[in-house]
Amino acid sequence: MLDQIRLKRLSIVLFVLLLITLVIHMESLVRFNRRALYIHGNDSAEAVRMEIDARADSTSTWLKRSFQMDDGRVVDLTGQTIDGTLVNQSRDAVQDWELRINITGDCFINQAWNGEVEIHQFVGTDAEKVQRMNLQNYQLEDVTFKNYYDGDLLIPLQQGDYVIYYPSTRFSEMPVDGGGDVKIGVIFYYLDELDLSDYDLQLHFHRQFTQGITFCIFIALAVLSLISVIMMIAGNVAYRRAVKEMELRKSGIFSMSDIYDLIYIIHLPTGEMTPVSVDDKVERERPKNRTAKELLTELIMRDAEEVYRDCMLEFVDTDTLASRLKDRNSVAIDFRSIQYGWCSIRFCAMDRVEGKPLENVVFTVQNINDEREEQEAIVHRIEEAESGNEAKAAFVASLARDLQHPLQSMVDLSGRILAESDGDAVRHYARSAHGAAQRLLTLTDGLVDGFGIESGKIQPASEAYSLRRLLTDTLQTVLPQARDSGFDVAVDASETLPDGLLGDARLLREVLVNMVFGSLSAADGGRVQLAVYGKSLEEGIHLLFSVRVQSQSANVREASGLGADVVSALLNGLGSALKTVRSPAGHSEVYFEIEQRVLDAAPIGKLCVGDAEG
Repeated sequence: MLDQIRLKRLSIVLFVLLLITLVIHMESLVRFNRRALYIHGNDSAEAVRMEIDARADSTSTWLKRSFQMDDGRVVDLTGQTIDGTLVNQSRDAVQDWELRINITGDCFINQAWNGEVEIHQFVGTDAEKVQRMNLQNYQLEDVTFKNYYDGDLLIPLQQGDYVIYYPSTRFSEMPVDGGGDVKIGVIFYYLDELDLSDYDLQLHFHRQFTQGITFCIFIALAVLSLISVIMMIAGNVAYRRAVKEMELRKSGIFSMSDIYDLIYIIHLPTGEMTPVSVDDKVERERPKNRTAKELLTELIMRDAEEVYRDCMLEFVDTDTLASRLKDRNSVAIDFRSIQYGWCSIRFCAMDRVEGKPLENVVFTVQNINDEREEQEAIVHRIEEAESGNEAKAAFVASLARDLQHPLQSMVDLSGRILAESDGDAVRHYARSAHGAAQRLLTLTDGLVDGFGIESGKIQPASEAYSLRRLLTDTLQTVLPQARDSGFDVAVDASETLPDGLLGDARLLREVLVNMVFGSLSAADGGRVQLAVYGKSLEEGIHLLFSVRVQSQSANVREASGLGADVVSALLNGLGSALKTVRSPAGHSEVYFEIEQRVLDAAPIGKLCVGDAEG
């Protein structure tokens, strides 16, 4: 049967990721569709371009004879039909666009279809005129430009003037679908030559909701979420059937109630506890929505004497029961209860199936005060176990190892988004996710390998190190994440502090890095300052390391998480402790004090953030 608790947690995680991906996708769509694109001339390198050229057929060029110019000359003007073709070779639709034609020589505009034109006449002079109109449908008395009319409207233009063409939605000149094109027409008259090669195209794309890499990720997460929900429902159905079968077995197990004070059947994959022989009051008070591991852990923490808690927590860990009972029928342990005295807990294998993991066990509790009073020798073995802390250390190391695979997957996925997405918002969120996952991955590596966690003790290694190098390395590590989170970074270190010290620089660097990252998580942007102050001693120096945050708002939260716990553990190993100061004005500071031996009194000199960037 499927582990319903894990499936439920997986479904929640997938749903949260689904919502985050949807938000990122919608944000990238909005930004993409709002972005204006500018193209000058016939730039064939662009997926969208405007091609302007004279119409080539014989009826598209003609002469207007005997036209009298302002200087009195009578000339023949050439009329020319100009075609403009907007070509969209992209996959996205061009939602709206406008064309600006810059006039480089004297000419006359006569006609444009099907949209409207905004004409800027005599730009930069006292006679400058601007009017937007439809050259196919107008009243002559409404025209404000200097113009000529002899049956055709001629509006004179000169170098520096320009015409803006606004396309018509009524005549399907916009939007322009991906892979499509649209044509417009303009008629100009000129005397010598007509040069329309200087023009600019401004447009906005419109990307559909179903386009983009983030939509693909969204669909993949949606499918995974649906599968997890289906599996959870199927598992629940199968579990209900198993419960009916369990009731038939309970009657046989009940016969042991004369021996044991408490009997339950535990389904290991789900953690469900089925009562067999138990006091009615105890059963009524038992939370039904909690797993066996959670309830047994709470029982041990509340009722077992402190000296037994570590080994008892390891023993009642139902996640490892199947492997511990692989070659045995039962496992048992004795401990002292605060309320009942000596007790014995036993797990017995139940319903083994060849080739499959064990799913059900019988859990029993027995009071053995009388027996334990005759076994004084066991007390010595329990006292020796008191000094060990291997269970907690193994749990922390196991947790770190379990975190490494999903963290590496998050690093890879955010790296793929950075490589394949061109959206600013998507890349910003991906960089933040990539940085956070990489930091946690480094932290778990340190938990497993770096600081003796598995041995249960942190043993600092004293070596010569440079205080300046320690601060510079710390800044280099935290700068990218701090700036991505909206923080300015500063450093405050006295130039006279001695540079050559004796201590564990690796532990100190890990502490400082996680102090900064923890402080960043407690505020919404602002300023973070890494500071170090010193006071000389006879054979060394007393140092105070501080990380101070000035938040943009008064919303200063409590820094928490795996990093904060590790910082406290590392500082305990160094003989120090983490301290915190906060103010209602949006300021917070974490610091610790430590004494170091001075090997080289040469000062560290002036230190600034630019040194770390270099």
